[in-house]
Amino acid sequence: MNTSARISVVITAHNEGDEVRRTLESVRENTRGLLEIILVDDGSTDGSCDRIDGHDVQLLRNPQRMGVAASRNAGAAVATAPILVFADAHQRFSPACLDLCAETATARHAIVWPDVCGLDDRCALCHGARFRFREGRGFYARWNVPRPAHPISRISSLKAPGYVMSRAIYNRVRWPAQLRGWGGSEAAVSLKAFFLGIPILHLCGPVVRHLFKESFQYQVNSTGVAWNHAVIARVCFEERTWQEHWLPHVFAKELPEATLNELNSPAVRDEHREFQRSKARSDRDFWRWLLKAPEPKCLRRAAVAVGAKSTQIATCDASN
Repeated sequence: MNTSARISVVITAHNEGDEVRRTLESVRENTRGLLEIILVDDGSTDGSCDRIDGHDVQLLRNPQRMGVAASRNAGAAVATAPILVFADAHQRFSPACLDLCAETATARHAIVWPDVCGLDDRCALCHGARFRFREGRGFYARWNVPRPAHPISRISSLKAPGYVMSRAIYNRVRWPAQLRGWGGSEAAVSLKAFFLGIPILHLCGPVVRHLFKESFQYQVNSTGVAWNHAVIARVCFEERTWQEHWLPHVFAKELPEATLNELNSPAVRDEHREFQRSKARSDRDFWRWLLKAPEPKCLRRAAVAVGAKSTQIATCDASN
């Protein structure tokens, strides 16, 4: 195994108690290529990040809770290694888990995610996830439980932290700046990776254990989650797809008009335009290849109308 890879681990924490210390110990004890740990204290009030020591830990503090996406972007901004790991402050890693993922991420130019299991041994071992969308729930993912036939396999979505990518890939799939609080963080990276043609791979064998909680230690509301999913759609899809499908048929039902108007702010529109210039796949591919579902009727009708108009213009040009 190549252990020369230099890894920065970005850990986000909010009121995690002693889990912060346990997660740091797990990263240190099981990662040979570790360069540094960036611990982002996202507005904790329980003092869980106050007594963190070690030359390998850089502590960043948000004066108030900003959310997972903003905290991860902040951590990545100061990380110095060529390989980035994004983790929560309630995870445990098997020996060499991150080294093996880093090696695969480098060799395959991909985002790499190991097996995932709960801290409780009764939880099933999961092998990646499948991207999904459902009205009222937004963009989400379902676990892959059957063991894959090959040690490295292509998957369509992330579902929990503990994944690894190069700095170059992070710069392309970084979290939209307007995401707030909780909701949609893994979906945002997964969808961006799909449109950019960046593979998400599952590495079978190494394991990250995750404390799956029955309730949040912070406030989560449906409007805030819907906002995050609307931001993802606004940034990732073409203007026509947003105006003719996502806005009227999905998010107008979930968000008040004043909130929807914020999605036309200069910051959101600039991020949308920048991402559209980089896309390698079309919006139609989202339904055809990622969801494996029919394209919405409104978009099919619009495509037929555009095609008919183009034919009419071509006919007029020929007759002239």
